[in-house]
Parts: sequence; C-alpha cells; structure tokens
Amino acid sequence: MSTIDSALADVDVAVVHGNYFQRGGGEVVAEELARAFDAPLYYGFGDREAIPTESDVEFRSLFGDRRAAALSGSTLLRDAYYLWAFQHVEELHEYDLLVQSGNEMGWYVPPDDQVLLKYVHSTPRTTYDRFPVEGGSAITRLYAFANRVLYRPNLAYPDVYLVNSELIARRCERYWDIDPDRIEVLYPPVDTDSYTSDAPREDFYFTFSRFSPAKRIDEIIGAFAEHPEKRLVVGGSGPDRERLEELAGPNVEFRGYLSEQEKRDLLSRARALCFAARNEDFGIVPIEAFASGCPVIGVREGYTQHQIEEGITGLVYDRGVGNLSWAIWRFDRDGVSASPTEIAARAKRYDIDRFRDRIREVAARAYEDSRIASRIAPVDTTPSEPADGEPTGRERVDRPSAEQIFGETELNADEPAARLTLPDGGDDGEE
Repeated sequence: MSTIDSALADVDVAVVHGNYFQRGGGEVVAEELARAFDAPLYYGFGDREAIPTESDVEFRSLFGDRRAAALSGSTLLRDAYYLWAFQHVEELHEYDLLVQSGNEMGWYVPPDDQVLLKYVHSTPRTTYDRFPVEGGSAITRLYAFANRVLYRPNLAYPDVYLVNSELIARRCERYWDIDPDRIEVLYPPVDTDSYTSDAPREDFYFTFSRFSPAKRIDEIIGAFAEHPEKRLVVGGSGPDRERLEELAGPNVEFRGYLSEQEKRDLLSRARALCFAARNEDFGIVPIEAFASGCPVIGVREGYTQHQIEEGITGLVYDRGVGNLSWAIWRFDRDGVSASPTEIAARAKRYDIDRFRDRIREVAARAYEDSRIASRIAPVDTTPSEPADGEPTGRERVDRPSAEQIFGETELNADEPAARLTLPDGGDDGEE
C-alpha cells in the first residue's frame, strides 16, 4: 500500500455536485472524482435520464424528493433554494472529507473537523467574466451583485481549491481573492488510452457540442459557407439546432446526438476539429481530439488558445467567420507539423490516471494538514546549555545576607523595635 493510500485508508469521503440535468464535462469530472475515492456522488436537483444507467458510481439525490423540486426548472428559483438548503445538509456532515464539484453547493457550512476540497470548473460566469457583455439588464445586475456580496463569506471554508486550468486559477485569485497557495491546478480527466489515433484520415472537418449560442457553431457553419468544396460534419443536439440548420449549406451534414463510439470514430477519421466555443474555461473536446491524433482549429479565446500549439497540433484564429475561413484555408494548404501519433502523445498530460493520482495526493495532504495534533509543536525536553557565567542550578550561589543589605541592628526584647532605616535614608512608612 502506498503512503497516500495509507493516509486515506480510514478517511470517509463523499463528492457533491450541483445540478444533474445533463451529462456534460462538469458531470464527467464529478464522476471521476467519485471513482478516485470510491465515494458516493451526491447532487442537488437533477434529471434521472441524465444519470448513466450503467455506472460504477453511486448517485444520491439530496433534494429531488422535496416539494421545491418543482421549482428546479428556474435558474433563479433553484439558486435561491440552494442558498437556503445547502447551508445545512445533515447527510454530508458524517464524512471526514468532502469534495465539492462546482459552485452551487458553495453555501455549505462544514463541521469544524471536516476537510473540504472545492473543484472549480469556473467562477460564476454572468457574475464575473461575462458581466461586461451580459450585465445590461437591471435583473442581471441585481442578481450578479447579490451573488458577489452573499457568496464571498463562504469562500473561506475550503481547505484547498482545485481548478481545471490556469485560467480559472487566475479568476479565483482575481474575483474571489483566493491565496495562490490554496490553489491547485488539476486538469479534467480524459481516458486518452481509449482513443484511436492510427486510423486513415478522410476528407472532412468535424465539430460537435451541445447546440447553444455560447458554443458558436454558427460561426463554424458560416466559415464553411465560404468553402463550399469542403465538407463539415456536425454532431450534437440542443435548442439552437433549428436555427443552425437554416444557416447551413449543402456541404454541412448534421448527425444529431452522437454516441460515445460514433464520436470517437469521427474524431479518428476527421482531417481536423473546428472549435469556436466562447471564452471556454477548459474545454475537454479539443483534448479528446488530440487523444485521437486529430488537429484542432480553435478560437483565440479562453483556455482554447493555450491548448493548441500553433502550427504543431493545430491553428488558432481570431474571432470571426472571415478569420476562421482563412484558418481553414491555411490548414488545407499547410496542415500541421506533428503526426497523429505525436499529437496523441501530447494529450497524455490530461490522462485519467494522472487525475486520480493527483486528487488523492492533494486530499491526503489536506487531511494531514487539517489535523490539530500535527500543528502542535512538540515539547523540547533537551536540557539547554547555560550561557557563560549563568548558574546551572547545581553549584552553590552566595547571596547577600539581610545584615549586608540593611545593616547590623541589635534587637532587645525589652525595648521597642527600632525604626528600620533603608540604606538610601528613605522612610519605611508613616509615623
């Protein structure tokens, strides 16, 4: 048994995630956190259809059977309920160590002796980094201001902040004033060994995600409208699908929702993945592409720009249909210098085994640091050496006698005691 395993052997651990209405990147990370500790995964509100039916993770709903579940469809009402309900959750008090995934449960007040790790996928986006764009309405301003003011006192509770990228580490420092010494960067896990990078590349480009405005699939479709001879395959589903299909030309093929196997197959055969998500916190999609040996053409925003090695594993473009169109033309002309095998090797830094080892290492250290006994300095029983001329307590010390101090005075039992005169002539009291 390793030192870390020994340190955690008797530690009771649980993981708690916010919402489970869809199974996106945050939910995948939460599940891997639970697997790393063989721990149950609690969540607030959720949709049972979003929870994997065949999973080795034990899922436990905290509020799903309460009347408030009927209000969970409203983000504002759900957040207001979480503010109240997450403060005191008895089911979570019994654990020695609790790992939070996301911000919804940040209202939780832990028992005094419970160790708390907080995995931050992002600071609240509308409240902070997207506020300059989205903060125009009075309701949004009020919501964001209340969030900033009310949430801040809870930021002192976590022993360690785990963040999914250096970008989120910077946001935690800037927006939440978290000491950098309390922050650990832990990239989201990808099972890189399970992807194939040696399949022959075919003449099509690929993109996939949930169809929402923030993913900017429309920008990718617009760029391929300027390259009618090039084929784009689009995977995914969501509320924006009808609008996107209206924008698409005949060279764009929609595949709808993709199974895991279908996604991996397309990544292994595509010439390149196009990724245009707005100011992405991390983005697992480009890493899945790299694990498949597939280059990425990504926007110069958020963490996406830092994942791509320009000209080696992909190309970076400035936001805009015209700029993406130009990047596609450059890629078609020049390609990238790294081979599919070399691109896949670069994805190993995000491997799932590294994720599990690192989170357990951080947890063991945080648990040890939290123990009061480890903070108490041991008593030093070693005898100290006396300074030169200082008595050691073993030799006899000559002290002056009372006569030497006060002078010789003869006392006669038949006479009243004489007044005592101090050497400096001072009086010893009143008459």
